[in-house]
Amino acid sequence: MVNENVTVVIGADRGIGRAIFDGLRNAVSDDGTSDVVVGLGDEIDFADPSAVAASFAEIATRGTINRVVFCFIDESAFTPAPIIEMDEAAWDAAGERSLRAALITFQEVHRNIADGGRVVLVLPTVGAVGVADLVPLCSAVEGVRVMAKAVARRWGARSITVNTIEVELSAFILGDEPVGDRVLPAVATLGASALPAGSATQDVVGLIDMLSTDAGGALTGALLVADRGTVMQP
Repeated sequence: MVNENVTVVIGADRGIGRAIFDGLRNAVSDDGTSDVVVGLGDEIDFADPSAVAASFAEIATRGTINRVVFCFIDESAFTPAPIIEMDEAAWDAAGERSLRAALITFQEVHRNIADGGRVVLVLPTVGAVGVADLVPLCSAVEGVRVMAKAVARRWGARSITVNTIEVELSAFILGDEPVGDRVLPAVATLGASALPAGSATQDVVGLIDMLSTDAGGALTGALLVADRGTVMQP
């Protein structure tokens, strides 16, 4: 068992994280093998770093952690509120929690991931478009993305790559599930996508697989936008 490769998906209990977890768990490589895929969701308490450390230590007993996918944003961040009405507690819940979760995850990944490992963050594109009444979310997403770039710079010495994939907010919240009766935050539309509609989950899983290959080892600190050409970053 200790020789098996392990993929850890943070935020695997909802939305795009759950869909990615299922997609990676069901994937089989060309040689007929597959990673052990472990999902961490609401049971992981980012307010308790020792508990997060214990979770990673337990996962490390199952094999070699060679890939981590971080899809976690605290759900408080998706509740619209005017910034002029926010107090410190509301700002902390809607923004700082997600930043701390990324920080603690990076700390444990550094301790547990193998040299040559792959770290992929999946985040919504809100920072690129700016979303009224979701300032904490936009701030958290941009903070996590910049944190990932700084980490990528340092961890390159161990041949660990750290890249970010961004998707539309609705895809991040829902994965491939239908909207149904759920009310989603309003996001400014920058225009129709350049490519035909498709599965956001399949697009992201494909990019994660690409970044996990030997050829993907040449790319780190990058931002890839998987929204079929709606937001085209400069």
